[in-house]
Amino acid sequence: MYQGLTETLEGEGYVNGKKIVLPSTFIGGPQAMIQLYQDTMALVKHFGRPSLFITITANPKRPETQATLKNNEIPLDRPDWVSRVFQLRLNVLLQYLTVNKRLGSVVSYVYNIEFQKRGLPNAHIIMILTERSIPNTVRDIDALVCAEIPDQEQENDLFSIVTKPMLHAPCQEGSCCWTNNGFKWGYPKPYAAETSISNDAYPVYRRRQGSSFTSGSHVYTNQDVI
Repeated sequence: MYQGLTETLEGEGYVNGKKIVLPSTFIGGPQAMIQLYQDTMALVKHFGRPSLFITITANPKRPETQATLKNNEIPLDRPDWVSRVFQLRLNVLLQYLTVNKRLGSVVSYVYNIEFQKRGLPNAHIIMILTERSIPNTVRDIDALVCAEIPDQEQENDLFSIVTKPMLHAPCQEGSCCWTNNGFKWGYPKPYAAETSISNDAYPVYRRRQGSSFTSGSHVYTNQDVI
């Protein structure tokens, strides 16, 4: 429909008023998005390539979200409050990362917020670290990222966090996440005795055999950790 409207506006022999190109000051418009992209690339040109790519997704089961629901409401009925809680938690995360330097000294960062089809906001964060903070070795990566189910007896709080939103549910044939070759994002991931690094791809995180978690009739392993 939009393409048809564009062709009509640009067609010869029609008087449809004056065509206006929205400037970059119009937030969300094409020119604004192009300007933001150019600003991001300028940061990369000046500070170097990104060191970390971090994703955070809104959790509708957070207590501060559930506490605002009335009667038979569900989080999807209150996108205003879900978005507000998400923004506050995102601000806290950025504070930890940039000011408190939890993952290293940050010289520059960019983030983008988008909304998934089911209505939950998520943010993709790109961070450029100082040269001394960049994870260059397997040991550095293992200190930042773990793709394994924690030991419940030794790390019960962390175990509870990982086994709720951080395990990929089984994808059935015929669902939207299924392709001719299986699940399109590669889950369940293959086991790996140790983390490996290559120059032309993302690191392959350590996923040792042994840890598991049972929910209903399905047994999750380290292959399912997101």
